[in-house]
Amino acid sequence: MKQVFLSVILFILANQIIAQDAAELNSSYKEVDATKVKNLDFRIESLSFFLNNEYMGDIVDGYTWTGAWFRPKLVYTFSDKLKMEAGGHFLRYHSRDNFTISRPWFSAQYRMNEKLSVIFGNLNQNSNHGLLKQLWEPERILTDAPEEGIQFLYKSKYMNLQAWSSWEQLILRNDPFQEHFTIGVSGDVQIYSNSNLRVSIPLQALAYHKGGEIDSSSLGVVTHYNYATGLKLGFDTGNDFFRKVDFNTFWLGYKCPDGPEPLLYSKGHALSIVVSTETQWGNFSLDYWNGYQFVSPFGKKIFLSVSDNDLLLSQDDRSMLAFNYSLKKQIVPDVHFALQGEAFYDLLNSDFSFGFGFYLLINHDFFLKKI
Repeated sequence: MKQVFLSVILFILANQIIAQDAAELNSSYKEVDATKVKNLDFRIESLSFFLNNEYMGDIVDGYTWTGAWFRPKLVYTFSDKLKMEAGGHFLRYHSRDNFTISRPWFSAQYRMNEKLSVIFGNLNQNSNHGLLKQLWEPERILTDAPEEGIQFLYKSKYMNLQAWSSWEQLILRNDPFQEHFTIGVSGDVQIYSNSNLRVSIPLQALAYHKGGEIDSSSLGVVTHYNYATGLKLGFDTGNDFFRKVDFNTFWLGYKCPDGPEPLLYSKGHALSIVVSTETQWGNFSLDYWNGYQFVSPFGKKIFLSVSDNDLLLSQDDRSMLAFNYSLKKQIVPDVHFALQGEAFYDLLNSDFSFGFGFYLLINHDFFLKKI
């Protein structure tokens, strides 16, 4: 086994390497391309994966994801402002007989002006909306159906912002279940920048709602809120080996004013301090995490105060160090191999956990005809 891992590392290091954070595996959505006006393309997006997590302690059990999803679609660019996509999304885990997810795909993107765009249907989830992993688990790209709803994206010299609403479960009159939807805002406000230094303030907020007015469910309305802000410092070193260094501090919060159900806490908070660097050999990061009664319904579970396997089991205080390493290599244009490894040390319980994953990404367009 050690020889296999060593061979993989040597193979990658012998070729061109591109530093890659785990969230960047979710980067297949493309903006409107003015060079493809009136083009009809067939686009293939695919992610094959093997991910193994060996978690210790009572908060979350270890598990393995192995499989692939495949997303074929037709793409037509009406103009330099409007693009439409139609196809399907299919997820199958290895050794399972059927597709775990089989969904139609439809997305329409309209560039309202140079700074503002709107998307209807399947959303742009690139980089997991830029959300912290404690708010949005990066592994959801391997397990969840693509988000559907409406999304606004704004980009200017000093601000990069997006707001979206995604429906996980829509209801019709007298449905016996509740509607589920998520509303999110994420972005950065730049306060200083020169050739070597970037200073910005991150803004992130999520609301997860379960309820509805026209269903026949007896369940009560529950809304969970998460939010985060802080300060981000980025340095371009000018060094060929250590290309970038980032120092980021985040303050995170949680509230459930309707009353947690069945979670134990109605509010909590956390602090995250992250030091990361981009090098010739990939990305490295070290995260100090300290949380008090912190809950995030879609966040990475090992950081939370409530157990994943027993909702009545909790740890008010969570304090840990998290190390992450990731990289990817281009095999041929539009095809990449990526790997990631992470380790967690629970400072309060002295538990050590780790995980590693291998990925093959394909994002390629085939020109069909000009209409």
